[in-house]
Amino acid sequence: MKLKNLKNSTLTLMIVIVIVKLIGMSRDIVLANYFGTSNISDAYLIAVSVPTMLFYFIGHSLSTAYLPMYNKVKAADGEQYAQKFSNNILNVSFLLSTLIVALLIIAPGAVVKIFATGFDQETNALASRFIRLSSASLYFMSVVSVFTGYLHSNKNFLAPAAISVPRNVVIVISIVLAATLNIDWMGWGLLWAYIFEFLFLLPFVMKYGYRYRPVLDLKDENLHQTLYIILPILFGMCVGQINKIIDRSVASTVIDGGLSALSYASIINSAVQGILVTGIITVLFASCVELVALGKHDAVKAKLSSAINMLLFLLIPASVGVIILAEPIVKTILFRGNFDDNSMILTTGALRCYTAGLVFLAIRDTLIKVFYAYKNTKTTTIISVFAILINIVLNIVLSGIWGINGLATATSISAAFNSVSLYILLRRKIGDFGLKDTASVIIKSVICSIAMAAVLIFFTAPVMEFISNDFIGLLIMAAAGMLTYFIVGVLLRVKPMINVISRLTAK
Repeated sequence: MKLKNLKNSTLTLMIVIVIVKLIGMSRDIVLANYFGTSNISDAYLIAVSVPTMLFYFIGHSLSTAYLPMYNKVKAADGEQYAQKFSNNILNVSFLLSTLIVALLIIAPGAVVKIFATGFDQETNALASRFIRLSSASLYFMSVVSVFTGYLHSNKNFLAPAAISVPRNVVIVISIVLAATLNIDWMGWGLLWAYIFEFLFLLPFVMKYGYRYRPVLDLKDENLHQTLYIILPILFGMCVGQINKIIDRSVASTVIDGGLSALSYASIINSAVQGILVTGIITVLFASCVELVALGKHDAVKAKLSSAINMLLFLLIPASVGVIILAEPIVKTILFRGNFDDNSMILTTGALRCYTAGLVFLAIRDTLIKVFYAYKNTKTTTIISVFAILINIVLNIVLSGIWGINGLATATSISAAFNSVSLYILLRRKIGDFGLKDTASVIIKSVICSIAMAAVLIFFTAPVMEFISNDFIGLLIMAAAGMLTYFIVGVLLRVKPMINVISRLTAK
């Protein structure tokens, strides 16, 4: 795929992500329906979080560093040596995963104490059981991280984007079986979910010629360079996950079910971010890695500016819409079964506070990827450390004032500091990347969002009261909000909107 076609793949990727996220929401609906915001859901969510967070220590940093190094090795030494490099990376990750799996099997209770200090003995024991049953999933997460980088290097973005489909289907089945047969199915379901994720990607990587070999060369210079790139990323990810640990740990002490409510709110917020952000960032990173290697820095700045403006154009109204429609959103998605009025109040408040930082989270992740494309991982790590320190202080202060809403607010403020700092530092490094255009997009998007907000505030209550079906009422209001935003955006000639319309009319 040529560079000029990378941008065209973003829309297709976003469509796939929308489908994936909708399927993923069924998992959370089923969990909320059967277990609400109970100690069982708290224990399960911690069991989900522990391997996922530990996977980020290895998997995310590995896949991020793997892509530029794989391209470098392939260009210098050919495909055969690049595959040898991939297998070496994979086997090293197996060794690291084995150490973590051993810890999770031997002392899961101690790990739970770190992640959720407020759990009572019963909840701790339940979470420990889930973790022990699902600990081997780390091996499959590591494989998937390398496979993802391999597919991205071959310009296949759709298969990695769709891997959560089999995972979520298995998790939904396991939750139902746990509620009707045996609670242990929740732990076994997590393990089998990642096995199916691996099996889903395997045919795609084999299609591009990948073959596994038991290669382990700890003296390989390319491995050393990869580790050199990984270490700051790994440290930054550790700091980021520590932030989540602290959030969840404090939430477990604030109110019973608070951890579950915070998690549900985060899941909805992440779904919005994933749908609107992931496709843009994924394609941008692959494109920037290639452009940096070719020395086309002006093209990097042009693509970055376009990506940021598109994200602002999409996320400013999305944030306003979610904040205003938070209650009907939570009610439509989760309000059934054991998810009661108290659960809805807790989750709705946390969702609004998380959504306030949605734009900053997206910009932060975008800028980090560009730093990584330049193999500059130290700057992002240092800023992340400061952001986490701010978040920790705010967690302590704001949780005492606003409960779990304070924890979500602290995350949003920390994200704002992180994104603004990275923007300033990247601008110093590579020069201006369209600040004037970005400021224009922000101002016009805010004006459009105000008009949209007025429509939503004025009509939501009567429409939701008139329409007996909450889902249909929510769709009507979302459509009305988007239509208002679109009309005002055309009148104000918001640049990303005009660009999209021009491309569509040209085709």
